[in-house]
Amino acid sequence: MWKASFFQLDRGQSPVYTSPRGSVGTLYDPVSTGYHERGFTLVEIIVTFLLVSILSVVVISRLSSSAAFNGVILRDQIIALTRLGQQSAFGRSDVELRVTPDGSGDASLVLSDANGIIQSNTIAVAAVDFRADVDVTASCSSSQGAAVTSGAPLIIAFGELGDATSAGVGTVSAVNTSVRICIDAAVETSVCVSSAGYAYVGDCDVD
Repeated sequence: MWKASFFQLDRGQSPVYTSPRGSVGTLYDPVSTGYHERGFTLVEIIVTFLLVSILSVVVISRLSSSAAFNGVILRDQIIALTRLGQQSAFGRSDVELRVTPDGSGDASLVLSDANGIIQSNTIAVAAVDFRADVDVTASCSSSQGAAVTSGAPLIIAFGELGDATSAGVGTVSAVNTSVRICIDAAVETSVCVSSAGYAYVGDCDVD
């Protein structure tokens, strides 16, 4: 067992210990040697975490293409304008939604009536497979309908009760059950507009 020898130390000296057998040892003294163990402070950890987070966001944004979200944005815009068209059509029968790709990666969505444009948006549709048809209730994952193009826009007309009276791609026909809008051949990015004029995400579940 070690025990300390009690005597006055000069400045800078370490305490001396002696064993029962007379051997002498020196206790390591970090203060006198000038060495201090030091870890990371909380501020340093937080700053490091923030830097890593910022770099991760930048890298992920560069690796992922914005085109991957175009189908979802198109879906949401169609639903929003269809619902606005349904509400705007009550008491009149001249409201129409027209979705027209321009062939260069954008599409215009124009909701209008006899007095002019109610609302108009332009969104990116690059790399989006955009198709539609009328009175077809098969899943968009199995069939998609006619392609919507600059020369054949998607048209949905609303009646005075807010119902979808006619629709089509390029040309319109009466809506008996629904308007099916297939985006990227996926159920989760597709839209169904019932004959009552209500738009929702997914396949048309009309019997």
